[in-house]
Parts: sequence; C-alpha cells; structure tokens
Amino acid sequence: MDFLCLAAGEGTRFGQLGRYLQKCMYPVGLEPFVACSVRNLLATGLVQPDRDRLAFVVGHHAEQVEAYFGADVEGVPVRYVEQAEARGTGHAVALAARALAPGAPALVWLADTYLTPAMARALIEHPSDNAITVAPSGDDANTDVRVSRAADGRVERAWQGREAMSDIGAWKLAPPVMARLDAVATNEIRLLPNLQREIDAGLAVGSVEAPEWLHLGGTEPTPEANVLGVIARVLELEGRSPTGAGRFA
Repeated sequence: MDFLCLAAGEGTRFGQLGRYLQKCMYPVGLEPFVACSVRNLLATGLVQPDRDRLAFVVGHHAEQVEAYFGADVEGVPVRYVEQAEARGTGHAVALAARALAPGAPALVWLADTYLTPAMARALIEHPSDNAITVAPSGDDANTDVRVSRAADGRVERAWQGREAMSDIGAWKLAPPVMARLDAVATNEIRLLPNLQREIDAGLAVGSVEAPEWLHLGGTEPTPEANVLGVIARVLELEGRSPTGAGRFA
C-alpha cells in the first residue's frame, strides 16, 4: 500500500512565516506537525516496511520535508514527487499516481491535517477501495467541503453537500480514481470537485467519521489563534501537554 502525504502548499494563510517554513513543518514540541501524523500512521501496526511506501508530494520548501524524512522512516521507503507549480490537490494526487504507479488503493492525506491512528486504521481497513474522512464542521469550515451521505454511509456528495459534516482531507483512493482527479479545473485543480464528478458517474465512495477536525489551515478566530489551538490539542491528545499524562505533565 502507498501512503501519500500532500505537502506542497505555500501556506499563504501563515503570512510571512510561509516565506521560510513549509506549513506542515510547523513545530509541535521537538518535531514537525506532519511527523506526528506519520508517527500515528506507523502506530497502527498496519504499515509493512517490506511491502508499503510512504510518499510526499512536495513543492514549496521541499528541501525541509526531504531533509527531515530522508530515504526511509523506520524502514519504510520514502519517495518524493515534485509538484513544480501549485496547481491544487487534485493535480497533486494525479501527479503522484502517475509517478508512483500504485498497485492498490492508497491512503492520502493533507499534510496540514492531523491524522490520528484511529483515522488511519479506519481508512486502511475500510471495505471500499474509495472512502473519505468526515468530521463535524468547524466554525470556519468552507461550505464547499460539506458532505451528503446515504443512511449506509455511502457518499452522495463529497463537495457542496448538506450535512453539518465536512471532508477533512484524509482519503482512501483506488489508483484509477487517483489518476483522474485532475480532469476538471476551476480556479485550481481540486480533489473534491473531481471526486464528486466520479461519484456522479457511479463511483461508490464510503466514509469514516472522526470526532474532530484538526488542521493548520483554519482561520477562526484568526490563523494565529487556530494554530495555537491545534498545537495545544495535538499535544493534549498525545499526552504531552501540561494537562496530559505524558512526559511534560
């Protein structure tokens, strides 16, 4: 299985910080934000070094991601796919599909989304080859990413849906679907409108639910306050905050 992290974004909401730091490399304690998700992924026990690959789509400050993760993580080979121009998430996934030629469904996630072990396990073990992760919509959630689902959890709309639940940037995707996610462009080539196009054409897409959406891209009440809140919550979940039971307690 391939585990694909989209880490090419410029972090425009980070203001001047994005000029010298890749957004996903924002520190959480003594490690980058994205490293927490990679560690959680490995903690599932479902990643096999002799079978699976970890890959990053990189662009803005790619050297930071490559320097941190190197050629392997705990024996799992690491590949890097360059997105030379920031053209959107759909373009990034399709680019990676062509470069990596995955032979099985891949777990794909946005580098600024916190991937928990439970989320990763639910996607890996989901019976469908294609599934999305949803969580309650936050105060600043873009209404475009709201979903609509049938009673059995099957996704009817992954884009501009009606539920108070939003797609949170973690997916399981079959290789043929990945390769087609750059078919339609609006102002950029986004994953969700292209996935909706696949659903409209008859693709069955399942869903898993997460209790909350933690991501560095939020803007409420301000980008600064969101980042501080997300980092504090991640430290709490990992038992590393002053209120937790970890080594910082």
